Amino acid sequence: MVRPSPYRPHVPASHRLLAWCTPFGLSQQSSRRHIPPRDQAMAFAEISNGLCKKSLSTYAAGLLRFTQWCDARNIPEHLRMPADPFLLVCFTASVAGSASGACAKNWLNGLAYWHHINLAPWHGDAECVSKALRSVVKKGIKFKRPPRGPVTVEHLRFLRSRLDISSPRGAAFWALALCAFWGCRRLGELTLETLKAFDASHNVSRNTKITRSQQSGREVVSIHLPWTKTTGVRGGTLIITATDDDLCPVRALHNHFSVNVLPDHNTPLFAFRAGADWKPIVKAEFLVFITSVFRDGNLEQVFGHSFRIGGSVHLLCDGVEPEIVMKIGGWSSTCFLIYWRRLETVIPVALVRAWSTRQTSFASSNNLPDDLTSELDVARSR
Repeated sequence: MVRPSPYRPHVPASHRLLAWCTPFGLSQQSSRRHIPPRDQAMAFAEISNGLCKKSLSTYAAGLLRFTQWCDARNIPEHLRMPADPFLLVCFTASVAGSASGACAKNWLNGLAYWHHINLAPWHGDAECVSKALRSVVKKGIKFKRPPRGPVTVEHLRFLRSRLDISSPRGAAFWALALCAFWGCRRLGELTLETLKAFDASHNVSRNTKITRSQQSGREVVSIHLPWTKTTGVRGGTLIITATDDDLCPVRALHNHFSVNVLPDHNTPLFAFRAGADWKPIVKAEFLVFITSVFRDGNLEQVFGHSFRIGGSVHLLCDGVEPEIVMKIGGWSSTCFLIYWRRLETVIPVALVRAWSTRQTSFASSNNLPDDLTSELDVARSR
């Protein structure tokens, strides 16, 4: 809770950064009276559109905690923006040992964004603030959530056994699962947060650009994503390649399009027909469904990122170069490495492949027969 104030109207979290103000913010507004209110509103809307709704809510948490901290210490309203460096240091130090370093960084990022929206100077880059934040990171509570397990081909085949892919819902669910797995994508980039949350600038629809090509005799489908977590509105590309087996994502996508035909304008990509209407796949509902299915199959519990993790692990084990896997999943930094789950699976496969290549190369360069495998078979039979 925060202390009642005319500066802080009661609004949804995603609106907090725009709606909450200070004396500084009001003075800035009065200095802009020569600009029509409509133009000002459009300008602020564009500033706030730099973040997706989920990020706006996350950043708003930082503003909320800062306001609660200031209220508890009776910090005058006019000192809260622009916040001087030492005030930010005191706020940052107050969370040492009670929040993770990532959480503290997000709170400061939220405060920074609030300042930027109000055209206020931001002093969070001062050296004293950076040093305080570094200390909080060292003392911060560790992220205790266990690593997400990967979706495996066993998960996918069991899911297929529980779906009627000739039905609109089953066709959409199956296509989504395989596209997320083979495309190493986040479920949040392919589904909606709620039934009514569709935004053409954020959510992929059936109207998006889809290109098809043939590479080495296999069909490749590239689907433009208008938004991704790492690139924002610059978007990204979902790339799937035909596997010509029971887990073929291209075949599943074609089936989805043939079952769920004639979509309305801006129908979400994986929406399915429900009578005369179209029903988009909501991420939470999809996860509830597959969790129940996998529980019935005594399979490891999975989460939204598990498709992304599982797809990358599977491709790595198949010998796909890490750099290519990074491109498929849209990773742009070494954070890709945290998705290398099941290293006990990835490492032996990579080692065996490397040893096999070196053995063959050695035999070839020395004009020797590559008969190590047959010798091992003979030795085992004795």
